[in-house]
Amino acid sequence: MAIIAIDMMGSDFGCEELAKSVKQYLSESTDKILAFGDKTRLESLFDGLDRVTIVETSDVIPMEIKPLDFLRRKDSSLYKALSAVKDQKADCVVTAGSTGGAIIGSTFLLRNIPGVTRAGICAPFPTRIKDKACVILDIGANNVNTPEDLYTFAKLGRIYSQEVLKVSNPKTYLLSNGVEEGKGTEEIVQAYNLLKERSFPGFEGNCEARNVLDGSHDIIITSGFTGNVFLKATEGVASMMNQMIKDAFKHSLFTKIGYLFARSGFKLIKDTMDYRKYGGSILLGINGVVVKAHGNSNAYAFYNAIKVAKKMVDSNIVKKITEAFYVE
Repeated sequence: MAIIAIDMMGSDFGCEELAKSVKQYLSESTDKILAFGDKTRLESLFDGLDRVTIVETSDVIPMEIKPLDFLRRKDSSLYKALSAVKDQKADCVVTAGSTGGAIIGSTFLLRNIPGVTRAGICAPFPTRIKDKACVILDIGANNVNTPEDLYTFAKLGRIYSQEVLKVSNPKTYLLSNGVEEGKGTEEIVQAYNLLKERSFPGFEGNCEARNVLDGSHDIIITSGFTGNVFLKATEGVASMMNQMIKDAFKHSLFTKIGYLFARSGFKLIKDTMDYRKYGGSILLGINGVVVKAHGNSNAYAFYNAIKVAKKMVDSNIVKKITEAFYVE
């Protein structure tokens, strides 16, 4: 049984939407929930649920926040949820709130695992192959990274892929502007050399952005700035293509009839590329399990974020990362 701390106040859709996720999750598990937020609102949402403990908070971390400001807001829902993990009152945290706040809070309250030069945000991306994810990190925890940071991300990504996604021997690539050795920025070239010299298991070289989601790449390593640009560009293209397809089928009576014949195929595409089934991003390399769901997560997406957190707890991923980075 796990105790899951949930920041109920950070979502774009409000705590009412997140409460649906919690109720669905509890109907399928024996775990317990610590719900952090406005006590009056949460009591009405969780009335009669004995496995939900409400922890009252009076503040919410804004989307943009500086480190010192976060540390001053000790009565915020996110600060208290992270503190519950630090104090070993909860096994993990799930939030749809501020990404910056989650990174700052995790770094200051939970700390990096010894040997981890820099924690990174990891996310499984849907690919062309149904139910096959590509793990990408870092996608935004850092703006600037060293070659040693990228090597650290490769180790973290491999552990996540093996322990959580159950890929026995994942293939790892560096995101670059060409597949040839020597392509990319200075840190990419140096990281390539590190991975090659240290015989990193499963290292396959460079990968261009256009091939990342073709289903043949298990792990993509990149600096946080580049990874975040890739993330947002991918979201933008997916949204644009979705709208263009809708507009095309609404064009005339004949295209509408055509949709009736093609809709099962488009449903398969939609299901394959649905990022919500992966729940959220994970901050890897810290002393705790923290899952960051998208700010506009609906009940289905946040429910899956809770499931991801539980899967990480069950896999003992923090312990396994600690062992992997242990240095005498």
